[in-house]
Amino acid sequence: MCIPCVQAQWLKKAGDRIKSVTQQKTVSPDEAAMEEEDAAYPFSGKKEAKPMKALTIGGDDRVSIDSNYVFDVAVYQETEAFQGNQRVVNGGEEIVIYYSSEKPQFSIQLNSKSTGARYHFYADFEKESQLSITAIHNIGSGEKQQLDLETMEPVYPGEVGYLTQLTRTGAKKVIAGIACEEYVAHNSRKDAKVTASSNAKVTAYVWIPMKLHTLFQGYGLVAEKYKKQIEHMLTQGFYPAVVFPLEMYMQYGNGDRVYTYTTDIVVGEKRKVNIADIIK
Repeated sequence: MCIPCVQAQWLKKAGDRIKSVTQQKTVSPDEAAMEEEDAAYPFSGKKEAKPMKALTIGGDDRVSIDSNYVFDVAVYQETEAFQGNQRVVNGGEEIVIYYSSEKPQFSIQLNSKSTGARYHFYADFEKESQLSITAIHNIGSGEKQQLDLETMEPVYPGEVGYLTQLTRTGAKKVIAGIACEEYVAHNSRKDAKVTASSNAKVTAYVWIPMKLHTLFQGYGLVAEKYKKQIEHMLTQGFYPAVVFPLEMYMQYGNGDRVYTYTTDIVVGEKRKVNIADIIK
């Protein structure tokens, strides 16, 4: 039984990034905690990593990121995968999307039900930075980059970054108290970035919050240049990965299906998230 391509895609990214982590400089969760007051990363402390727990951050040295983020909105989601009419046991992901109302920051965290592999993504419009981390078996590897809305593709069920233009259907509904509208999108997998697959065609039905700031209240603090870029992308039918869908249904050409749905939304509860949490 094959894994749906969306899951295989991000698991491959996790494996590629972690493959050489043992040959690189590592940092333990304890060292990460000591850097709470230091916004710059990577860590430069002593090597005191506990066995089988290591986190390596590489990427652009000119980019500054935080080691801790504080969020006050949490969106909990799950995915279920089907091959034909057969549900794939433990074939989906558990997802948490965090937004801040006090800073222009958000994060998305995925956990594979089948392998335990994890993926965390952080976007900070204030420092104009983005951070992608993948981990499995308490060993993680990440990359920090300059924030770029055109190329920013956080891993999310449905390969949002590979879908072609979204078309508004006109349908509307309320999901967990949030007004959403439906879009439909197609992907013929002609993009050179997409690995050849039997799932050649994908159709997505996506429910997106009608207003970006409903959940991401920190959006009001986003620099004007980014707001203009986001608005332009929306008018052109492209989906900027800033506010994520609350519901998505993917139909693949070979009959496979992936459902992503919201189970809960918690607003007003502050929580500190450390980038080293991915290896705990």
